[in-house]
Amino acid sequence: MPDYGVTDRGFVLKRLDVIIEEVHADLTAGFGVDTRLLETSFLNALVTTFCNQIAELWEVAQDSYYAKYPATATGVNLDNAVQYGGLRRSPNRKTVYPLHCTGEDGTTVREGARVATDTMPEVRLSATDEFQITRSNFNEVAVVVAAEQRDAVYSVTINGAQYSYHNTNGNSADIIAGLKAAINNDDYEISVEDAETLVISDNLKTRGNVLILTENLTTSRVTTIANFSAEEWGRVVIPHGVVSKMVNNITGFDSVTNLLDPVYGRNQETDIELRQSYLAKSALRSNTMIESVVAELLNNVANVESASGYENDTDETDARGLPPHSIEIIVEGGLEDDIAQAILRRKAGGIQTYGSVSVDVPGVYGGSVPVHFNRPDYLYTWLKVVLHGDASKVPVNYSALTIQSLSEDGAEFVAGTDMLTQLFNQGIYDAVAGLTFVEILSAYSASKSYVPSAEDYRQQNIIVTTRQKILLSETRIEVSFIADS
Repeated sequence: MPDYGVTDRGFVLKRLDVIIEEVHADLTAGFGVDTRLLETSFLNALVTTFCNQIAELWEVAQDSYYAKYPATATGVNLDNAVQYGGLRRSPNRKTVYPLHCTGEDGTTVREGARVATDTMPEVRLSATDEFQITRSNFNEVAVVVAAEQRDAVYSVTINGAQYSYHNTNGNSADIIAGLKAAINNDDYEISVEDAETLVISDNLKTRGNVLILTENLTTSRVTTIANFSAEEWGRVVIPHGVVSKMVNNITGFDSVTNLLDPVYGRNQETDIELRQSYLAKSALRSNTMIESVVAELLNNVANVESASGYENDTDETDARGLPPHSIEIIVEGGLEDDIAQAILRRKAGGIQTYGSVSVDVPGVYGGSVPVHFNRPDYLYTWLKVVLHGDASKVPVNYSALTIQSLSEDGAEFVAGTDMLTQLFNQGIYDAVAGLTFVEILSAYSASKSYVPSAEDYRQQNIIVTTRQKILLSETRIEVSFIADS
């Protein structure tokens, strides 16, 4: 093997001083005189000039070599390198909120129609596709009598189940009261407004239903669930119930609100995130079932941010509560149906799934297969970082550099990953020059609205269960500096 270039030790760069020495050695042997004697000589200046060009070509060769490997490539070269594994960088994605849209039955809402929050500043969202507010896809509907008829049958059919009332006197209030008594389905809340309006509301706020009415009944309003995306890229978080403003005036589209959790978006993967996800995604071809399921979710299910899994291959319920011969997959982001289908594609036959989220996936041979999984339980974590060091060497933007380092390390957390504060130290020391000591205090809670007091911060690691995930945010990190005396 050669001493320089591609060797058994990787790529070894031939430096400028080595090139100059080798050229002078060859010229000295050829001319019979030492060409190194006078540094200001014409020949020495000529050798130094073209040797510098050769050295630059060596650097290009080295960059080309390292650009082929995910561990060392950056930018476009990293994108090209991971393609050898059939993978690609996750692009920018917008947060998508399912909104409850209320209006007149049959109203068409165009793609791109805008709504907004009542917060300051407001957050605007746009309809991802054209949709209809219709009784054929209702989550809540208000039914009224269209024609008062004596000795007539009034029927309401919900998802194929028919409920009827035979009216004798033709009174609207009696008809509505009779229909309310006839609908005996625990999946729906049935109420009456102003004595003459029957309101059917699905107890499951994520479900769409099909309503069929006899011709003597009609609707006064319908609520349909439709997807709206935030206008900004990335993770956009808004509280429930704050989307209420109509930016575009669409006849028949009367009101809107957000009652459901969104599918969060993300910013394009950074080089660091892509290298980390490359290791997980490359397990797609693994023979290990858990790794294969996780890789399938990360590769082929849109908007999945993280996934982890556990298996109980024994004949007894394990310490996590997993039944015998079952798996538990914990997924952050993504649509429930897409996640369930991906799990079913990759899990082995005869292995059961475990979790609080249940989705019925159509089976290959008819019927449906129930697939279960879990969402992570978030631990909202606050950090207070105190840096000690030489004030003359610590950069003025030490706070931003520290927060960036902590955020990059925090991006690696998945459900079940403990937060060991000492593991943050190396990244902070690498990012901020002149430090002699790093002190990290932490506080955490399962409540999103939690704000720690000074007494809550402790020098502690956070040990989580397999279903908990630590969430770090730049807004929950405080950095200060104390100069060494």
